[in-house]
Amino acid sequence: MQKKITIQTAIAYPNAKPHIGHALEFVQADALARFYRLAGFDVMFTTGTDEHGTKIYKTAKEEGMTPEELLDHNVPYFKDMCEKLNISNDLFLRTSDEMLKAGAQKLWRLLVDAGDIYKAAYEGLYCSGCENYMLEKDLVDGMCPNHMRAPEVLKEENYFFKLSKYIPWLNEHIGIELQVVSEFRVSEIKNMLKDLNDISFSRPKSVLPWGVPVPDDPEHVMYVWSDALANYLTGLGYAQDSEDYKKFWPTDINIIGKDIMKFHAIYWPAMLKSANLPLPKKLYVHGFVTSEGKKMSKSLGNVVDPIEFAAVYGADALRYYLLSQVPTQDDGDFSKDRFLESYEAHLANNVGNLVSRTVAMVEKYFDGKISKSMADKGGEHSLKTIEELYADYAKAFEDYDIKLATEKSMQVAEYANKFVEDNKPWALAKLAAEGDSSKNDELAFALFHLLEVIRVMAVMLLPFIPDKAVLVFESLGLSTDDFNFENMFEVQGSYSVKKGESLFPRIEVI
Repeated sequence: MQKKITIQTAIAYPNAKPHIGHALEFVQADALARFYRLAGFDVMFTTGTDEHGTKIYKTAKEEGMTPEELLDHNVPYFKDMCEKLNISNDLFLRTSDEMLKAGAQKLWRLLVDAGDIYKAAYEGLYCSGCENYMLEKDLVDGMCPNHMRAPEVLKEENYFFKLSKYIPWLNEHIGIELQVVSEFRVSEIKNMLKDLNDISFSRPKSVLPWGVPVPDDPEHVMYVWSDALANYLTGLGYAQDSEDYKKFWPTDINIIGKDIMKFHAIYWPAMLKSANLPLPKKLYVHGFVTSEGKKMSKSLGNVVDPIEFAAVYGADALRYYLLSQVPTQDDGDFSKDRFLESYEAHLANNVGNLVSRTVAMVEKYFDGKISKSMADKGGEHSLKTIEELYADYAKAFEDYDIKLATEKSMQVAEYANKFVEDNKPWALAKLAAEGDSSKNDELAFALFHLLEVIRVMAVMLLPFIPDKAVLVFESLGLSTDDFNFENMFEVQGSYSVKKGESLFPRIEVI
């Protein structure tokens, strides 16, 4: 039976265009999905948009639109980012979709059946940016630390979910039943549990008319987190008990930002426990991305639009920077200068120059064609060093350390470049031309070995720079049908190289 894996990002809030933080999460998930496809897994990779709640309603009102009109305007930007960054998601989920709404209502009824939903009056501090009630101790100088504005005081009669019932269980099982990548996150989650009580799960329709109707009470809509968290189930066809739901639930890895950790590590497991449904297996939490060392802000002029940036510098260049220069599970910075340095050193030199000069030498010395039988006369072929790097690379992916995986793939390029300098094919060619036939055999061996290493390197780079990895394979005269890990170390019979477009041309900062 084929191995399978479900990878799900958080769904983005489309009250504005996507930012570089969205791009980071999407490319991290995409790299994982591509790695597991290469490893022979049947992958279900979902992302999407969270389309209800106060922020959408208020933003639409401020801009003179209906919520539907705002979404029709903004959601295409997120789909466009997926396309422009070559994100290979299988599904793009929208919580306003009727299938997802039906699934959220089905889940709500299970919580009711468990006795975990009740109605009560509540007064508290509410941050519409976080879509969350806050405690005084959570504020910084009276402000929400994430949105730097004071929360409003709300007094409403809402439906509540009995989170308090599940806090002892969460204390015991977080990090065990729901594994969390990185132990320090487990400690953060357990600290959050100390001050939590039951949570509001609805808003009166008179206050917030935009949302999923509460089953059996048309005067209330679901609190946005209630239907948003349910997307992981509902988008797979939970309401319909579909084949995708049966096959791909529970989620193997849920990728989220640290600002929504409480909802995914506490609220969501408690909801699933109440409904007697399986929990996601692992929670992977990434940090924030600053710009030039500062929080991104329109007033500072340091906002990085991932779609515009990819249009100028290429999707693969942006993907590589985010995956290799931003710590996988912590905060990182986006700097144009550092981006260009990384591009030049790793992509243009280590990869692009390696491929172009190797292909040029095979064309010059062997008319573009070289075979294993020619290479065998010059030495014994071995990819042991590369196999060891691949083992480290695979383990890094399995540990969700994508940054380390990029480093291991780049070490393959570094090995190949060192091999060129150590063996000096141009010097061997000169000696062969002067009549030393043994040097021609050594030259064939050296260039064939380089092509083998470049082929393996291209497969390992595919999760990070998929477009360019395909171009490398094409420059070697190979079919991308051979892109997989299973036969990656099987020596090719021959190569027929051809020059293509420049992989990573020199670029200037704008």
